[in-house]
Amino acid sequence: MNQACWIPLLLGGALLGGCSTLDVPRADNYPVSSQKKARSVHHWDVLADDVAKRVADKIRSYPMALPPVYLVQAPSGSFNQSFRELLLTRLVNHGAIVSRQPGPLVLRFETQLIEHGSEVGNSNPLPLVTLSAGVSVTRDLYNYAHSTTSYVGSALGLAALADLGRLAADGPAAGGPTRSEVLITTSLEREDTFLARTADVYYIERDDTRLYLPVPDLPPVTPPAAPPTRNWKVVGQ
Repeated sequence: MNQACWIPLLLGGALLGGCSTLDVPRADNYPVSSQKKARSVHHWDVLADDVAKRVADKIRSYPMALPPVYLVQAPSGSFNQSFRELLLTRLVNHGAIVSRQPGPLVLRFETQLIEHGSEVGNSNPLPLVTLSAGVSVTRDLYNYAHSTTSYVGSALGLAALADLGRLAADGPAAGGPTRSEVLITTSLEREDTFLARTADVYYIERDDTRLYLPVPDLPPVTPPAAPPTRNWKVVGQ
């Protein structure tokens, strides 16, 4: 049988196998949704501007006049420190009165890093190297079958379909979804009461996760002990 005919048979077998009755609930996907990916400080600024606008609008809509808001000091870390500065600037830009000293009205934010262990999407058995949208090259075909013209044509056709499917599933953002995400929550609080809350989730690249981790505090440096001294009594001759 021609190797090019194997592929339809395998696909047909997979479809027939999928029709068998299972004794456990089938795993269904959620409806299609989208999620942004944070890839630069500019993206942090966009988030800070959105949060600041929501907080400022909430303060203005409150029935009673609220005191100036104090932005709580952020934990250590690249994102935390930068986001606080950006959020402070955007709060002022949106007309919020921000206090330099702690008071009854505070705004605090928290960063939670989530790293999933499972992979994203379905793995492809052929090593595909994407050249452009919908165009792929199958490397080392001799590991899978002889490089006949019909097989190569079929394999490249499947590669193109796989790329198009991956583009449709992952979205046009560079790199697609990742298994690393960050949850950023902000709370507008007055004494023991929450006046407003925001929660935002972003994809991040795995190599960028260190930016969202707190930097451990270094132990205080102990000054070296002073060398021992000895006093000499001068006796007149």
